[in-house]
Amino acid sequence: MSKNALITWAARGIGLASSKKFSAHGYEVLMLDRDETELENAVQEVAGATTLCFNISSKEAATEIAASLIRSHGALNALINNADVAKFDTIENCSVESWRRVMETNLDGMFYLSQALIPTLRTSKGSIVNIASISGLRASTLSVAYGTSKAAVMQLSK
Repeated sequence: MSKNALITWAARGIGLASSKKFSAHGYEVLMLDRDETELENAVQEVAGATTLCFNISSKEAATEIAASLIRSHGALNALINNADVAKFDTIENCSVESWRRVMETNLDGMFYLSQALIPTLRTSKGSIVNIASISGLRASTLSVAYGTSKAAVMQLSK
């Protein structure tokens, strides 16, 4: 039985690089992103990968992703929580909508998806890797929402 990994925001950057690395190490890769066009282009670069197109920022989406994954694969061995959005503003200029969008994707989505998949990861003795950022350690006046979300990711990971 081969191992598998679900990688969020897998259409570019760290997510795509992680997808390629896991594939090269023999994992069946499930690439998740909300940008269907980019995801369909990216999957061509990862041998044997399959795609899931979702916005992970709601508990309902996480529940649907987990149910779909269990139906199609039975178990999960690795969850790579890489999804994030960056909106750079000072606290004075950061709108409530921008704040919520960053928190819903960078923190809430990671929490919901981890929570929904922990039972299958526990059964498979799998792992969760949460991707944070140096912005979670080093404050910046221009990244109030992003930095705060990444600091929270670090705390959630502990």
